Amino acid sequence: MKSAPVTGLACVTDRTGYNARYGEKYKGQRWLLCKTAFSIVVERAVKIARMDERKLRVLPERCNKREDRTLKAYYETLRTEGLPFEAGASAKYTPLGAAQFKDTLYEFDLKFKSSPLAQLADLYLWPMCMGGYNKQNRPYARLLEDGKLIECQLPEEVRGTHGTKYSCFDLQT
Repeated sequence: MKSAPVTGLACVTDRTGYNARYGEKYKGQRWLLCKTAFSIVVERAVKIARMDERKLRVLPERCNKREDRTLKAYYETLRTEGLPFEAGASAKYTPLGAAQFKDTLYEFDLKFKSSPLAQLADLYLWPMCMGGYNKQNRPYARLLEDGKLIECQLPEEVRGTHGTKYSCFDLQT
């Protein structure tokens, strides 16, 4: 992993914290966590691509036909309408508009589990998730030490809006 030309970026949500924060407020009308995570992680990747004047390919792992269509719909919505979040609540994250998504996103292609890229992504994902609970988690700490996470490559002033998003971890000690 150390030699792979890959940088980890994720949106990680603690389900217990998410339920505590939004369960009563939205009752049965909460989004699936995948909609939130997909929108946030793609937006942050777009911000990074735009910093370097690059285009972005989104290559998620295949699930099943229904969920694959759902991910594709999330992608297309970003390109045509922008983020699905309330403007006021998300203003502190400097959200991008639909035109910026459309200008930067140029490909959506699903990958099979057998894809080396999907397998490498899996190797990154677990330590990044664990980092939300324990920054000393050995695989997470190693990715940081090796400079393989986006936070290691971003200026301090944009890490909160461009880096990995850890959400609803308030209940963690």
